Amino acid sequence: MNLRQLKIFMKVCEIGSMSGAAKELYMTQPAISQTIIELEENLEVKLFERIKKKLILTHPGRILLNYSRRILILTEEAENTITDIAKMNQGRLRIGASMTIGTYLLPKIIKDFQTKYQNIELPFIIDNTSVIEEMILNNKIDLALVEGPIKSTEITIKPFFDDQMIIICSPQHKWAKRELIEPSEIEEEKFITREKGSGTREVIENTLVKFNLSYQPKYILNNIEAIKKSVEANIGISILPEIAVKKEMEEDKIVKVSIEKIDFTRKFQLIYHRDKYHSNLFNEFVNHMFS
Repeated sequence: MNLRQLKIFMKVCEIGSMSGAAKELYMTQPAISQTIIELEENLEVKLFERIKKKLILTHPGRILLNYSRRILILTEEAENTITDIAKMNQGRLRIGASMTIGTYLLPKIIKDFQTKYQNIELPFIIDNTSVIEEMILNNKIDLALVEGPIKSTEITIKPFFDDQMIIICSPQHKWAKRELIEPSEIEEEKFITREKGSGTREVIENTLVKFNLSYQPKYILNNIEAIKKSVEANIGISILPEIAVKKEMEEDKIVKVSIEKIDFTRKFQLIYHRDKYHSNLFNEFVNHMFS
């Protein structure tokens, strides 16, 4: 039993004769008759009683007619839905983001995209880079925006934004009035940092290793806002993305510290599984990121 057979069966039911259905469908009457015979043979029931040259639906025929209507309505609905998705009238794209991007960049990115495509659903999740990477590998999200290093060779990486990370301290800290500090001075300070698996922490550690510097995290917090508040309270120093502390610097709650010869610039990256199917929606969002 297939859709073609059901459409022919429904047309015969509607017209009440095979010759009339043949004219409507631009087919020959023998082709219509053969289709009905094949249906009856496959289902092992009679669909029509042939009484005084009239076709009368049997009980199984009436049941099949009811199901045929439902099946063809669903088929049409499916075709219309897929067409809408293809034309970007609707759709769903699952997005992941690491903490910094998810907090300070992603809301605007989503807002701008949905201004162009109002009926598109963009559910998103925010977590540290290692968790987001695992979700990409397990197909729990379609693509992601992250700041930390990606380890898997199964993931495609496209840098899309240069992020400047800076050393920050409280206005009450001894560095607040200094124009420049020596790299080695970091080792002597109480350091407030993110948890293991955080992209921010990995960038800091990888950069310090290049300059043969070590540091001892005094406080480990999994929230940028908590780190900023702790720095404001002069509990310790930290290194955070400049976009995350711009407001606090403008309000003189936090001071940017310059360090000699060390640059904590990093790349924000768009990532997705290398085998991911690129739908129209997927491609349009990626293009939006680089426009």
